[in-house]
Amino acid sequence: MPSGRRILSRIQSNSYNSSSKGGNGSHTEDRDTNMVPLAQMAVLPKHCHLPEIPSDPNMSFEAMLYFFGVIAMGLQYINLYRTVWWLPHSHANYALNFYLIDVYLVLFLCILMSRRIVWCFVQEVYGSRFSKSVLFWVVQFLKGALLGSIALGLVYTAYMVVANHSALYCLFLSCPVITYVFLFGPSIKPLYHRCLVWPTSVCDRPRHKKEEEEVILFHNCVLTPDVIRSEVEYFKLDFNNRIKQVLFNSLLTAYYMTFVPLCFAQTGCILICKKNTLYYDTWWVGQHVVVTWLSAFLMLIVHYLPPKYLDLLHRTALHLGRWQKVEGRHAHVPYNAWSELTVWPPGALVKHVKGLFKAEGINVTAEPGNGMHGRFFFLFHQPMRVVNWLLILTWLLVGYQFFCLIQSTEWNHIVCIALVLFCNYYTLFKLLRDRIILAKAYKEELSEDDR
Repeated sequence: MPSGRRILSRIQSNSYNSSSKGGNGSHTEDRDTNMVPLAQMAVLPKHCHLPEIPSDPNMSFEAMLYFFGVIAMGLQYINLYRTVWWLPHSHANYALNFYLIDVYLVLFLCILMSRRIVWCFVQEVYGSRFSKSVLFWVVQFLKGALLGSIALGLVYTAYMVVANHSALYCLFLSCPVITYVFLFGPSIKPLYHRCLVWPTSVCDRPRHKKEEEEVILFHNCVLTPDVIRSEVEYFKLDFNNRIKQVLFNSLLTAYYMTFVPLCFAQTGCILICKKNTLYYDTWWVGQHVVVTWLSAFLMLIVHYLPPKYLDLLHRTALHLGRWQKVEGRHAHVPYNAWSELTVWPPGALVKHVKGLFKAEGINVTAEPGNGMHGRFFFLFHQPMRVVNWLLILTWLLVGYQFFCLIQSTEWNHIVCIALVLFCNYYTLFKLLRDRIILAKAYKEELSEDDR
């Protein structure tokens, strides 16, 4: 058990005390024979200190994610419109049939997917903090001009796409709305609110806010059960929002940058060539969509779940603990009535309306039978669990891409795999770096847990 300060836990033993004084009846005496006072002491968990691990600023990350999406879209067009220009009797003079590519669709997708980097620039770039400064107003003017040009470009390209294609194909452009409503509901706040679009800052201890609207996450190292449960509820909502943002934005990148060009490929060829049919490798373009989604998912989740944030959830999980339900009949096993005001030591048996439960962890403040508390403890009580899962997934993806690269013989396949693999190397590097640093930081804690 990790070392730490020992603090007496509060014990709800009124029934036990009344029975020792004489009791009021046989029913009370029979009930209180199974009640035991907690002579043990609650332990305040000892948390390790993590060193400062550098992470990408939001602006830099959004730029990398945007250019990754543009590269993925370009690779998909290569897979669709490649030629065999090197053959002696080929009618193609270039590596691609550029005349088959819908320029307005490409511009529309590029402008649409730039929304995050543009909004990040608007939210985080000020030039000067003083409103009376000339630089401040210059930056504000640039922001307004940028937003206006983006809006006009998006409207114009969307009109041209709708005018050049049938309404049925244009419905593909609105399909992500269903995914958004399924994840976030009818609210539009997750699209623009700074605390929801990008990960919130994390610190080791409470500190004064620099700005009125700035939100900083920190852990309260206390032995007050209701405070710990409230903290778990808040962190659960924050974690769920981060996962939703990761899922939505990774699906959006894969959908618009790789799947939409595939949907418009056949109709574009028919409109231009009138009678020709476009042939492409269905398996390869479908695989490119999946690989793009997995790569974007890993890039986003590594950015949204940094080591400091995972350490914050781990500290909270140590205070939360877990209840394991005891099956079978245990009529004569000594237990205590569960109280929401008590910090329970490990091994304590409590009686709850949902059954008999045994405490697991350094100390337990969770509610017996609460599924959310059980899932939170399972995910984060082992500090390396989430990082290990992400590292395994990244290794599998990189290994599969490397295997495909060795087996590939066509030039477009080699270019496609090599560029996406290069992006995944950076994600793998960050995960390996975090894994090594976390393993050294948690070495003492994990060795004490093994004992």
